[in-house]
Amino acid sequence: MENLDYWPLFIVFMIAWVVPMLLSWFEVSKVPSVIVEIIVGVACGPFVLNIISDTPIVSFLADTGFLFLIFLSGLEIDMQKIISSFPKGKVTLSNLLKNSFLLAVFIYFGSLILSLPFAWFISLFMEIDIFFFALLLPTVALSITVPILKADGELSRKFGQVMLMEGAIATVMSIIIISVYSGVLENGFEVELLLFILIFFAFTLVYIIGKQISRKRRFQIILYKLEHAASQIRIRGTVALLMFFVLIAHLINTELVMGAFFAGALLSLFVEKKRSSLLFKLDGMSYGFFIPIFFIMVGVNLDLSSLSQFGESIPFIITLLLGFSITQILPALIMWKVFGLKKALAGGVLLCARMGLTIAAAQIGLNLGVINSAENAGIVISSILISLISPLLYKILNKSEVEEHYEIYILGGLRASIILAERLKMHGISALSIVQKKDLIPEYERKHLNFNYVEQVSEEVISGLNIKTGDLVIVLTESKLLNQELTTFIKEKLHHSKIIARKQSANRKLIGPNSKIKFIDHDEVLASHVESLIVSPDSISSLSESFENYRLEEIQIKRKEIHKRKVKELALPPTGSLVIQKRDGEVFIPHGDTKLLLGDFITVIGNQNALAEFRKTFVGNT
Repeated sequence: MENLDYWPLFIVFMIAWVVPMLLSWFEVSKVPSVIVEIIVGVACGPFVLNIISDTPIVSFLADTGFLFLIFLSGLEIDMQKIISSFPKGKVTLSNLLKNSFLLAVFIYFGSLILSLPFAWFISLFMEIDIFFFALLLPTVALSITVPILKADGELSRKFGQVMLMEGAIATVMSIIIISVYSGVLENGFEVELLLFILIFFAFTLVYIIGKQISRKRRFQIILYKLEHAASQIRIRGTVALLMFFVLIAHLINTELVMGAFFAGALLSLFVEKKRSSLLFKLDGMSYGFFIPIFFIMVGVNLDLSSLSQFGESIPFIITLLLGFSITQILPALIMWKVFGLKKALAGGVLLCARMGLTIAAAQIGLNLGVINSAENAGIVISSILISLISPLLYKILNKSEVEEHYEIYILGGLRASIILAERLKMHGISALSIVQKKDLIPEYERKHLNFNYVEQVSEEVISGLNIKTGDLVIVLTESKLLNQELTTFIKEKLHHSKIIARKQSANRKLIGPNSKIKFIDHDEVLASHVESLIVSPDSISSLSESFENYRLEEIQIKRKEIHKRKVKELALPPTGSLVIQKRDGEVFIPHGDTKLLLGDFITVIGNQNALAEFRKTFVGNT
């Protein structure tokens, strides 16, 4: 233990801590932190300052960081959505544009097809292996695209899913094809080259076994018991799953990243991504420890001696930069119909980024003798340049296209609006408050709530909100007359019926029998709250004080497996509890022997993770 050198690891983590801090301090948003980490790694490496050496321990941690990055990339893919969205019957252009997976497949194969004529074009001016370069051009740097998409909050959206899947397909296909091609060049075609198919069999087998085990009540109870204990059983199981697939990839002599990606994709079938505490823990462990080591060590290990042949490689570098750009941007323009031209162009530009896989492929080509040292230097340099340029251009192109969609619009700057906005945020519901009182702005900013300040909430302001059919509008201004005017305008001029307003601000026309507007009686709500303070003051006080940790939610039972089951037979989260059960207009207090039926409404209380588990238990994965 005393002989271990912790100095390189200390420097690496100082860089990993300081870089994002400085970028945030100086509000540098267009330069991705991963690029800066790589550049700082180069500066601290053996070719410049020489203060970090590539020790076996640091090298192992960096390789593990790369595996975790690819694993999280697979985990980010919504496998359930992909499976359920496959078109039934004939594949049309309309189906293609609606399906994220098919879009990604089209972009990859479009890039691969364009690579062949471009590689042939290069061969007219220099002697190259056309097939090898055709495989090299479509490779994508998931290690760069994933952190950038994650930082922009795009991974959970359709655009991010298309980008992620295209990168994943390009990574997996490039690994498979290059591995097979290199094997054929070295030893001719052998059956062993097809062993990578075993990963697909392992994926299917583990999924079937995992599905059966996860349904066992005893297994669920053990998971709940050990989830928050020192054992952290879910994290241990996740790492074991990752290592299992990495080991399979190692045994069949294929790239380890293929195993890591399939492990993440498999886990995504079992995890509820939006609210799972497992994902927060994995992000913390991966982006907080392993992944920064990988990026910094990429810079440290970059062989700047290849720059000695830079002059000889300039025409080749320019040609490669054009190749990387054209073969990615042109196929990506199919996203124009879905996301608009600028967004599609931004996506194509980001997919141009090249790094680890391209450089690794170049090294394979050098070892096989299909490229020489000058061409290898050109590939390395062009990969670095395109990896620096493409994220910057993506940030510029995508800046004006980032459009937040809000499910709820709260009109009026009352203090009640702040409380409501805060509670909606806790529920994960996106809301925008239109504020007309300047003195409330600091509180909105302190609580990081979405708001727009206007001098007066008017019809013009509402018209500019781009309210969609499914959005909810809540009218809560101080003026009864203004509330009435705004509600009438939204209903009659905008033809929007999803409105909640004060009953005191309504007129007969708005309250009519055919009206879908919901009204809240302020006096009734006030009286009800005062009654609760008198009858059960301690309960109200406790709920108010613990609001940030515990919330109430009503869930309807939709899972057939729950029908006629007793409460005590279910593995319910320890940090939550059942409060009320409603059935056919009757209200019950559930206990251990209470039977649950399909269609019952259950009011539950718990923290965010507990509520997610309740939804999964009663509703299933949605």
